[in-house]
Amino acid sequence: MKAVVYEGVAKVAIREVAQPRAKDGSVVVRVHSCAICGTDVKAYTIGISSIRPPVILGHEFVGTVHEAGRKVKGFEPGDRVTLATTLPCGNCRMCAKGLFNLCTDKLPVGTWQDGAFAEFVEVPERGMVHGNLIKIPEALSDDEGTLSEPLGCVINSQNIAAVGFPDTVTVIGAGPLGLLQAETAKARGAVMTILVQRSKQRSEMARGFSIDHVVCSEETDPYEAVMELTGGNGTDVVINAAPSLEAAALAFRIASKAGRVSLFASVPKDDPELSVDLNRIHYGQIAVYGASDSTAKNHRDAVRLLSSGKISTGRLITHTLPLQDFFHGIDLIRKREALKVVIRP
Repeated sequence: MKAVVYEGVAKVAIREVAQPRAKDGSVVVRVHSCAICGTDVKAYTIGISSIRPPVILGHEFVGTVHEAGRKVKGFEPGDRVTLATTLPCGNCRMCAKGLFNLCTDKLPVGTWQDGAFAEFVEVPERGMVHGNLIKIPEALSDDEGTLSEPLGCVINSQNIAAVGFPDTVTVIGAGPLGLLQAETAKARGAVMTILVQRSKQRSEMARGFSIDHVVCSEETDPYEAVMELTGGNGTDVVINAAPSLEAAALAFRIASKAGRVSLFASVPKDDPELSVDLNRIHYGQIAVYGASDSTAKNHRDAVRLLSSGKISTGRLITHTLPLQDFFHGIDLIRKREALKVVIRP
């Protein structure tokens, strides 16, 4: 079968590889759709030290069960499925707390375990035992279902920050995850959502989504714009979905008293430190949360939210391409001409 294989920084190739076969406790899925993630772009352009090459990339996917091992219960050939792709050990102290996304011995699909930019992908026994393989309802298309993985990460972060009615919510960054953050906040009951984006091009793309206000920081001061929209109070929740220190600093400035700041995006590894006014956090009683990855439960909740029609999946998925055009999809994302690009192996 053909697959996108990561062999090192800027060493990614479409190669012929052996088709996986199901073991007693595993399942092999025929991949229908797999979306390109920021992780895939980063792996190709600058590399990720945690990746174990050679490995097949891709972890946001939907397909049908092709083969199930003899010990597998509840799944059979033909079932349409997606996967919560951080496979936990179930034994460490994080797993004991139910924080499976923070497992200290996790097995991530698409970086350690072969992923889904391929005709077939194996879901190992660990994924089956811990409920990571999830059935997809007929109402959800294959392409739409690929969004359940990033949406699960969004739901994890918003659960931690307790986003809901009657919050005002500002999201910084209008990439795919920022757009998902803004629409998810609205779906959870936020009374006003504000999206801050630096580039005019991306700001214009964001205006078609279910977001109350889009602020382009190339055209206006984002701090002043948010303060004007909130009557000088700032917002109850600020979610930083932009991978920069400048964006993280803005998040702290526009949080209201008793506000919550969610540091959803990572920042450059070689420059991760930010100077913050601790007295403002102290006297303003501002809570700060980190959020990383998602659990199988978050992923199942994402499937339900996508099925509700409250997420603008049609606008978010801007391109669908065959496997041989994977590198073109990477270029579209790097040039900011695309939001989500779905590969159909």
